[in-house]
Amino acid sequence: MIGGAGLLMGLGLGPSAVEAAKKPDRLPPQVGDRLKITRGAHKDKFLRPEMLKVNQAPFEGFPYGVEDDVLRKRNRFNRLLFVKVEPDAIDAEIAPRAADGVLVYSAICTHTGCTIKSWVADDQHFRCHCHLSEFAVLTGGSVRGGPARAPLPMLGVAIDDEGYVVVAEAFNRKPGFKG
Repeated sequence: MIGGAGLLMGLGLGPSAVEAAKKPDRLPPQVGDRLKITRGAHKDKFLRPEMLKVNQAPFEGFPYGVEDDVLRKRNRFNRLLFVKVEPDAIDAEIAPRAADGVLVYSAICTHTGCTIKSWVADDQHFRCHCHLSEFAVLTGGSVRGGPARAPLPMLGVAIDDEGYVVVAEAFNRKPGFKG
């Protein structure tokens, strides 16, 4: 049996038609989505830069489709980490993907797909608890240790007219594990 997305691809309607066929809560982050915090003191609030302190442990959340009024959490690869660093410390190559020092990364380790939950403040690295891969936030999620070989995917973000952090660009690489 062919699913809706498979049928659309079979008809030659391409990836944009396939995206449209997906349920809104399963779509990847969309430009304009706000970022909703799902744990901690700011749980269920939309992210603003002032909620984060420089070099504190990251907040976890998911993109929230304002236009379709849906939290996009039914897609595991949409789990995100929000962290704030000194804007001047960010590598020039990734600085355009940041907003007011806020960086947003996939929370899915590129080694075997575990959820990243640890923050090494002294080094400004995320650490995966499964196999201890480390990813440097200042250099685009580059691998700094452990068995992971691929960097963490990063979203481009901006600040909207109401002061919320929103998705400005899709992930710079496909989220998920690479083995």
